[in-house]
Amino acid sequence: TPAGAQGMNTGIQDGYNLAWKLASVLRGEAGAQLLESYNEERLENAKDLLRTTDRFFQFGASPDAFISFFRTQVFPHIAGYALGFEAVKKFVFPRVSQIGINYRNSSLSETLPVGGGFNVKAGDRMPYFEISGASVYEKLKEPKFHLVTFFDGGTAPENPLENLANEWLDFHQFPLFPHVAEIFGTGKTFSLVLRPDNYIGLITQENTPEYLTNYLQKISV
Repeated sequence: TPAGAQGMNTGIQDGYNLAWKLASVLRGEAGAQLLESYNEERLENAKDLLRTTDRFFQFGASPDAFISFFRTQVFPHIAGYALGFEAVKKFVFPRVSQIGINYRNSSLSETLPVGGGFNVKAGDRMPYFEISGASVYEKLKEPKFHLVTFFDGGTAPENPLENLANEWLDFHQFPLFPHVAEIFGTGKTFSLVLRPDNYIGLITQENTPEYLTNYLQKISV
């Protein structure tokens, strides 16, 4: 059922959200206060899941004759017809799979300049797109932080941010075009920090070590 799939996916995301934070603390890469962000980021989703599950249970278990008739004779046809529309699929899939969840209000999320410039914000899940014919997730699959710069020229420039790479943070440079500029809503060079759970922690057009180190210190202190 959609509610069951949603619950399973929620459990997986709960585990991943907590796991990378626990690992960072146990390895001495972050302070124990990082663990406080787990409840901050996941509690609202847990409440939403509970509300959704309750509605599905009431619909599925109600002895009311009219609801029973609608559940067995009408709803399957409506659902099957509706899911034939691409717009409905795009609405339902992110909710059931839980990839539509964002952490924009998390203390771990920073968009610079504040609130401006990007279609994708800090706290959003990294969108899917391809780089040189391969999924961006394939290139960023290591379970660590990723510092990524998307550059607007034809040739990757020398980048001082590369010096920030270490054991728990790797560095990548990709071209803005043809996909990234459209998805993120900017044609200018920008950088982001991708968390181990594929959510964007920081996104900024201020491509200087100062902004990146300030953010990383907030995570690691």
